[in-house]
Amino acid sequence: MTSEGIGNWPGGFFRDDDSTSADDEIREVNEEDEIKEILNEPLLEGEYANNSTLYKGKLFNSDTDAYNFYCLFAKTSGFSVRRGHSYKRNKNNIEDIYKRKFICHRGGVAKQRKTTAEVEKQRKRKSSRCNCSAKLMISKRTFGFEEKWMVTCFENSHNHALLDEKEIRFLPAYRDIPINNQARILLLSKVGCSVSLIMRVLEAEKGIEAGHLPFFDRDIRNFIISQSSIDKENDASDVLKLCKDLKDNDDAFQYDFTLDESNKLEHIISVFGDSIRAYEAFGDVVVFDTPYRINRYDMPLGLWVGVNNHGSSIFFGCVLLRDEKIPSFTWALKSFVRFVKGKCPQTILTDQDHALKEAVSTELPNTKHAFCIWHIATKLPTWFSFLLGTKYDDFKTEFYRLYNLECESDFEHQWDLMVGRFDLSNNTYIEALYFHRQFWALAYLKEFFFAGMTTTGRSESINSYIKKFLDVNTSLVDFVNQVGVAVNIRNQTGEEARMRQKYHNPLMKTSFPIEEHAASILTPYAFELLQHEIELSSKYAATVIDNDSYLVRHHTKLDGGRSVTWIKEKNSIHCSCKQFEFSGILCRHAIRVLLKNDYFSIPEEYLPSRWRKESSLIPQSRHIINYNDNSSVEFRSLVQCLEVESLKTKDRVEVATKELKKVIHCLKGMPEVQENSIDLEHGVLNVDECDVENPITSKTKGRPRGSRAKGGVEAAKKPRHCHYPNCGGTDHDSRNCLIKRKKDSLLASQSSPKK
Repeated sequence: MTSEGIGNWPGGFFRDDDSTSADDEIREVNEEDEIKEILNEPLLEGEYANNSTLYKGKLFNSDTDAYNFYCLFAKTSGFSVRRGHSYKRNKNNIEDIYKRKFICHRGGVAKQRKTTAEVEKQRKRKSSRCNCSAKLMISKRTFGFEEKWMVTCFENSHNHALLDEKEIRFLPAYRDIPINNQARILLLSKVGCSVSLIMRVLEAEKGIEAGHLPFFDRDIRNFIISQSSIDKENDASDVLKLCKDLKDNDDAFQYDFTLDESNKLEHIISVFGDSIRAYEAFGDVVVFDTPYRINRYDMPLGLWVGVNNHGSSIFFGCVLLRDEKIPSFTWALKSFVRFVKGKCPQTILTDQDHALKEAVSTELPNTKHAFCIWHIATKLPTWFSFLLGTKYDDFKTEFYRLYNLECESDFEHQWDLMVGRFDLSNNTYIEALYFHRQFWALAYLKEFFFAGMTTTGRSESINSYIKKFLDVNTSLVDFVNQVGVAVNIRNQTGEEARMRQKYHNPLMKTSFPIEEHAASILTPYAFELLQHEIELSSKYAATVIDNDSYLVRHHTKLDGGRSVTWIKEKNSIHCSCKQFEFSGILCRHAIRVLLKNDYFSIPEEYLPSRWRKESSLIPQSRHIINYNDNSSVEFRSLVQCLEVESLKTKDRVEVATKELKKVIHCLKGMPEVQENSIDLEHGVLNVDECDVENPITSKTKGRPRGSRAKGGVEAAKKPRHCHYPNCGGTDHDSRNCLIKRKKDSLLASQSSPKK
């Protein structure tokens, strides 16, 4: 054990002057006689030869110096030291510690285990105590005007084998993490390094062979946990102050929270300014999911995620909830829509959660809601594997085939055939799947724009990304800070993609002019998707059915195919596969018809703005107005209505453009800021005036954690419990007990020498 940071004396080791035992009783003699007795004893040969030996009568400036010296002596000898009893007396009506005892770590006898059936089961932890008698006793003595600590008893005989140099490092007493390494460990942990990676980094920096640091993986893990537990009493109020500071530095940053009846933090939501501006351009499709709990209060983390014109996942906002019930989700969705100025997404993709489904239907009534097919697919084995036995693989194949059907009537007919084939007519899960078919079957979703997404994978990928910065011990303050770091890094990725599109020339794979035309407008990501369709279109044949209709088939097939409707006068084209409506990328069937009719460019309306290069240029707002009042919500609705109505014909576009130019010219002549503008923090409490308490630990879905049947080893483990006097808490132990920390700090200040 190093001498750094030693000297805090636990109060539980104090013993009154009148307490005695057969093991520890110390004979009280007159101070002057004891000093003479010790100093007149003959010393062993060489005992004064150097200052690194221990002997009766040796003096130390403080009891801490004596303890540190004995620890160094023990480390070179092959054992470690444990603090024994301390003795105190009243001196001038002040309690004064005048005698201390240090013993071998194997001293004493292990406590007798409880054996009655009624007592709580105990962990089967082996004891190393063997009643070793090695010890060091020191007493406080006054020499003139100076106080010293004198060795009054030193016994160095052990009844057990001592450890050699290679073995001694495994003792817990010598696995302390040096102070110069602690800051490095916390820094690496903060940026998302795992404990094993931190070990490898420290070994590489120090040039030490793997596994030969003076501490182990579990020591680093315990240290990080103990540091995260310090000063967590004001976690809730601190995070609200942090949000207020972020708001002062960036007007676009938005946050809100709720408190329960006990004034504890219940929910908190935050949206960064860059995320709001990204939502303005790419908020037509949103993925919302709560798959992880990555904070010390076990609160579900909800993320709003989208996809930008480069195909990259973008972060819109996050929320920490008390639970996953309808009121919680309703509050989260309502707050998010308010932050993004009342703009609701066209479509939203979530997991199969009843509470979330009800909240979406209430707060986003005009948004198409879809379930993630991946969540449904993972439950199929649980629902049908045992029931169907060897037929399950055939059922799974048939289920996925029905999932990909494009026509609703085909789905209805094929579903009935599948249910009859596998005798599932009375199955509860089959009935539930059919009842919610409009939320997951592509036949009911393809007419809505989802940017080609069918799963919440983008949300989970960002969750996985954020988990590099967070863990289950993350405080609320660290959570908000690290989410901001994650947002900034994701923004840098988007800027890199915009930079690449400026100097990378796309590779042409065909000689069609429409390919070059699309490459000049779309981002590389969107162009590659469209280029794939252009390349495959050459393998299809388009047959005229009538003036406006075509049947497009693959050249190897004589039946089936897709029906394409092309109205030349309106420059309108539609395919029965509905790929353009679903992903915004024109399908190979429609492209085949355009090529057949000698088109050299794709009509502008089939190159959506959200996939174009210029849509990366998100405006940077200098002033953010309040969008919480009714007039602002109405304004947003009118803007959306104007866009929809104007784009129906060219004449409408010309009229709208002419009038809008007049309105914009008028607006530019008006002042940008009004003196009576509404406060941006409408609805947000003043955190300086309220004492917010930390949130309670959230309850997870499903069966409570304590109700699961446990195995023998797991059941034998005792719950975490603090045995420090006057504490008895169950959420920590004595290593990170706040009462102990305060007592140790007080004792350390009292025992430090006065200057």
